Amino acid sequence: MLTSLKNFVEAASTFDPSDSLLPFTVEGVLAGWVKKSFAERLTDWPEYFSIRPRGVGMTAHFETAEHRSAALAEVVESLATQQVILGWRGELVTVAESFYAPPLFHIERAASRYFGLSVYATHLNGLTAREGQPYMWLARRAESKHVDPLKLDNIVGGRIARGYSPLETLVKEGLEEAGIGKDLIGLARASGAVRCKREVEEGLHNEVIFVHDIILPDTFTPENQDGEVASFECVPIVDLLTKLDTPSQFSVDAALVIVDCLLRRGYLHSDRDDYLDLIHAIRP
Repeated sequence: MLTSLKNFVEAASTFDPSDSLLPFTVEGVLAGWVKKSFAERLTDWPEYFSIRPRGVGMTAHFETAEHRSAALAEVVESLATQQVILGWRGELVTVAESFYAPPLFHIERAASRYFGLSVYATHLNGLTAREGQPYMWLARRAESKHVDPLKLDNIVGGRIARGYSPLETLVKEGLEEAGIGKDLIGLARASGAVRCKREVEEGLHNEVIFVHDIILPDTFTPENQDGEVASFECVPIVDLLTKLDTPSQFSVDAALVIVDCLLRRGYLHSDRDDYLDLIHAIRP
């Protein structure tokens, strides 16, 4: 387990895109990374992009983030029509130099991996106790999910859409995905953040996940409301540690969030040979 978990976490969190992808810059800010083949697709819009051997830049004549967003919407919609960009969500995400910086632009969520954009999510570890033993609720993603269908997931998790804060996303997703009402979700506590930075077929998945923990009553049973969860299971922590022997059964994001929770709560111990490696790899 030591080697497999360490290898998984490092592969999921520490990918260096500079060796294989081209930087994508906007207003002098490194906004993302693109595959060379995707950069070639952008040559159809010379009025929007400057394509060079060492990188892709968005031209500087846009007056506002909204103007830049409109141009990108034209590009992304065209590439989706051509089946170059798949998994359309109908949801905008905001891209900026940092989470709290002014936006550079807003873009359809499905395009984020193709442009290698830094995006953000909120996840929730649903913890409980049964007969004095610690448990964690896991969700199984619906078969219809575009990414990681039928894999195990956190009880709640979702990308932070344009105009939402981490907490607002938690409240929204908590109700939709697990039937956790506002009063109960108010018991959740912010517990840090983890980074998921890995190479994917589209280009780069580069996400910072705001992590929350909640201690749920032992009488609570989650109920999905939006069709994105196939089922839930409540797993003893001791069995969860065994499940992590094969992290491929989890969505990558969820596995990282779970590892972080187990580290923070002492279920993954400091006497492990890979303890510091896991902590170092997982932090933003």
